[in-house]
Amino acid sequence: MRDRYIIVASSSGADRSSDSHVRAIFSRWLGEEPPRLERITLDLLLDRLEHDPSDTPPLGVLVCTSAHESPRSLDRLVEGLLARNLPGLVLMPDPMQWASFQRHGVIFDAIDGDAGIHAALLFALTERQSCVELLSREVMLAQRCQGGISLEIDRIHDELHLAAGIQRDLVSAPLPSVPGLDLGVVFRPVNFVSGDIYSVRRLPDGSVGFLIADAVGHGVPAALLTMVITQALVTHEHEADGGVRILPPSEVLARLNKAMHDHLSDSGRFATAIYGVMNPATGQVTIAGAGHPSPLLLASGLARPITTDGPLLGIFGDALFEEARLTLAPSQTLLLYTDGLEAAFDTAPRAPGEKGCASRHMEHLLRLGVRGEDLALGSVLDELSRMIDLQCGSLHQGDDITVLAIAPSAAGSPGISRVVAA
Repeated sequence: MRDRYIIVASSSGADRSSDSHVRAIFSRWLGEEPPRLERITLDLLLDRLEHDPSDTPPLGVLVCTSAHESPRSLDRLVEGLLARNLPGLVLMPDPMQWASFQRHGVIFDAIDGDAGIHAALLFALTERQSCVELLSREVMLAQRCQGGISLEIDRIHDELHLAAGIQRDLVSAPLPSVPGLDLGVVFRPVNFVSGDIYSVRRLPDGSVGFLIADAVGHGVPAALLTMVITQALVTHEHEADGGVRILPPSEVLARLNKAMHDHLSDSGRFATAIYGVMNPATGQVTIAGAGHPSPLLLASGLARPITTDGPLLGIFGDALFEEARLTLAPSQTLLLYTDGLEAAFDTAPRAPGEKGCASRHMEHLLRLGVRGEDLALGSVLDELSRMIDLQCGSLHQGDDITVLAIAPSAAGSPGISRVVAA
């Protein structure tokens, strides 16, 4: 059981009347039994408060001072009591000048005041002390927990930074330089790691293979799925006679779908994708899609969707994917994007259950197509990035945004490659 005691400290200049006043206070104690008293000097109390923490602190402190007590000693007393969360009743000849220091359980009053009132004050202060100590322990425990949580958050933050760098190195390789072709990407992940990926590769026959894919979900699970997609993507194969066969987009997606279905069918994970092959010399493009938003052909202020029918990747192991063909002429741009772009422009408030406008992003892309006739591809991507920034909620986007743009270079241009990241 805790030792119930109160420290009674007197300064060296306090007169004998203070002793009789202390006896009067405890003779009027409101509890059933007054606590034990430990009488010490004020100097010893100050030394204890500053240097000697006790395992069994007192219920409170009663201090009697003289008119000659130094302000420095009283200031040390107040700071020591506050630092230990100890209540104190300080009796002195002139308490008014110390009224501004009266806070957090430290009370100043006249030494010749009513002993009954002083007994009630000291009793109330000591009775509340158990609650103060309990709250202090709870606060200390909460601070320790907060410190541990903060360290754990910092560790996770560092790991996600590292994971984001690894994903960029393994999944989103730098765009190649292709003579006669301008390539550009806008890449804005929601988190450190992304469920969107893009890839542009030079193929052995001089053509260019390009992929944009969107794994279901966000964060680490979606990012891990993008790495599976990247490792399972096969764009060409070596034949027995030593030649190389470029796989058509429909077969590329079929093989990718089969690999995902075989390894991830029980996980409920799937993805959407567009894969295509382009001949930079002729502008001929063949593309196939797997449940992905249709690519857009931007030309003369118009945006024409290129329909690509095909199921989601990883759902049906024997799925077939249809191909679409087009010729990309000068001044035209082929735009591939993930559904995060649609969500970025669909920011109007809606009632619960009300569907968004699926074509709102088209209005902005049409304006982009008109401006793009007089701008280089890099400037078009900058303009698109600016349009996204101007949307409500752009600082807290709800989905990863990836846009891949492909356009024939201007006559005599060697071709550019550019990534615009958030």
